[in-house]
Amino acid sequence: MSQTKRKKDTLRTWVFQDFPSNNTQGKEDLVRFIRLSMRDGKLTKAYKNVEKAFFSMKSDPRWPRGENSEPMSTLDFFERVVDLASPLVSLRPVVVKGTVYQVPGPINREKSRGLGLRWLLEGARRNSFNKCAFKEGLSRELFDVYSKTGYAYTKRLEVHKLAEENRPFSHFRWWYRTKGSKR
Repeated sequence: MSQTKRKKDTLRTWVFQDFPSNNTQGKEDLVRFIRLSMRDGKLTKAYKNVEKAFFSMKSDPRWPRGENSEPMSTLDFFERVVDLASPLVSLRPVVVKGTVYQVPGPINREKSRGLGLRWLLEGARRNSFNKCAFKEGLSRELFDVYSKTGYAYTKRLEVHKLAEENRPFSHFRWWYRTKGSKR
């Protein structure tokens, strides 16, 4: 029992010690990202994969520099990547007189960041499929999104492009039924 408790403590200290910041949003996103990357309930393995990906990325010469030509902190880098991968609008199917319209609308911050995190993981799994380990695919995807070329970034651009194309149907937004509303 003491060994399992010790493992949990080391994982928690890794998240909060290696990523010192006053901003809690980045830490919450990181914990959420690790939990989303978990397979078959193996949280320790998910932590280690993300940890190894970040440590290998920090030693890469492509790692961005912050102010005073110091290396950018891991949390700042991750937060920037999630911002680049998160969409600002979403499309919802609305049926009006038997016709289905894709209606664009604003999206709240939690939903947006959740989509961005899932798209980052999807891109990492695509990069690592039959080629390399997941941690290498993850580091490749994070670097690609930071340089605005990765899967998650292109997916975000596609969603924004579709929202712009379907902008004439935005007046149907009131038609979409939300939870708790009655007609």
